Amino acid sequence: MPADGAQLYPAGPDPRRMAELWSAELGGLDVTSATVAVTLQRLAQHVERAVVAIARSHGLGPGDLRVLLALRRGGPPYAVSPTELFRLLLITSGAVSKQVDRLVEVGLVARMPDPEKLRGLLVRLEPAGRAVAEAAMKEMSTSFVGLERLSAEQKHEVLDMLARLQAVMEGAAAMEGAAAQSLAGPAPEGVH
Repeated sequence: MPADGAQLYPAGPDPRRMAELWSAELGGLDVTSATVAVTLQRLAQHVERAVVAIARSHGLGPGDLRVLLALRRGGPPYAVSPTELFRLLLITSGAVSKQVDRLVEVGLVARMPDPEKLRGLLVRLEPAGRAVAEAAMKEMSTSFVGLERLSAEQKHEVLDMLARLQAVMEGAAAMEGAAAQSLAGPAPEGVH
C-alpha cells in the first residue's frame, strides 16, 4: 500500500489526476473545487447503494431507515417533531410525512402529542424501530463500503475534514439562501 494511502484499492479515476487533466484542458484553471465536489458525489453514490441494501435487508426504503437512525441517535425519549425531522434529514415536510406514515403502519414509530406544545406532535421511535436502527448502525459500523479498512486515525482525519467541508458548504448554502431571499424582497401581504 502506498504511504499516502491514495490507492488502497483500485477504483474510479484518481481525483488528483482528474484535476490535472481538466486544468490542462482549461488553460491551467484551478478546478480543485469542482473535482472535490465530483468526488464527493461519486462517494455519495457508493454510500447510497450500501444504505439502500441495508434498508432493504430490513424491509425498508433508505429514507425510512434514515428516519429511524435520526430518532435513535437523538437519545431518550427518541422522539422529535416532524419539523425537526425534516431539518435533520434535509428533506421536505411532505417526504417526512410519507415516511412516518409508512413507519407507523409497520409499528416502528408512533405519533404522540407533544407535551410542550398544545397542538404539537412528536414522532417517537418504538422498540421495534430502535432494534432496526441499532442493527443497521452496527452493520454500517463494521462493514460499510470499505471504510472499515481505514485505521482509527484515518477515520478521525476524514471526519475532521468532512466537518470542515460541511461547515463551508452549509455556510455557503445559507448565504446563497439569504441572498436569494433579499433579492426576492418581502413576501406580498397575506402570503407567508
